[in-house]
Amino acid sequence: MKGSKIFSALFGVLGILLMVATAAVSIASRNAQPQMLESPEAASAQAQRMMDALCAGDYETAQSCIYGQPDLGAGEPENAVSKLLWDAFTDSLSYEFTGLCRVTDTGFARDATVTCLDVSGVTAAVPQRAKALLEAKAAAAEDKAEIYNEDNGYRSELVVQALNDAVTQALSEDAQTVTRDVTLGLIYQDGAWWVVPDQALLQIISGVA
Repeated sequence: MKGSKIFSALFGVLGILLMVATAAVSIASRNAQPQMLESPEAASAQAQRMMDALCAGDYETAQSCIYGQPDLGAGEPENAVSKLLWDAFTDSLSYEFTGLCRVTDTGFARDATVTCLDVSGVTAAVPQRAKALLEAKAAAAEDKAEIYNEDNGYRSELVVQALNDAVTQALSEDAQTVTRDVTLGLIYQDGAWWVVPDQALLQIISGVA
């Protein structure tokens, strides 16, 4: 039970990041004044710059390309388990543009397909794997005090280690990739082109693919 609560807390932050990014982009884009240029090359280059940075794990550069420059949570993961998942996710990212820039009411748009780790598929397998690892460790222990705390729950360091091992196993045995269609809106404001990600791309940015 305690292990499940810890696991849920580790990945709840992904949903928070998504809400923050969505709100910031939505508010900023309402105030944008559309301006069309004759050529979409500069707009397309900004879309490519953002996607290249995202797939390289360079969130600082990626967020600098987004209109309103929302904080995408580019800092280091808080713990080893989160880092395992985050590194695997960012390492799996790749993209391909589909077609050229197209005209929209506010500027241009560029469509792309993004391939990435199916994080939900990996995390779904982790709780049961962690539970099995803890039970096996408890069954093999000669001194139960090494396994359980004063409240008869698993010791926190054992839970963390079990989660770490479970994620490692899941990434090795259960990992699959998914492909998502995304659209990068492109608006011209303050002398520069800015990316306005659609909901699908915001989810990928937040690790919720």
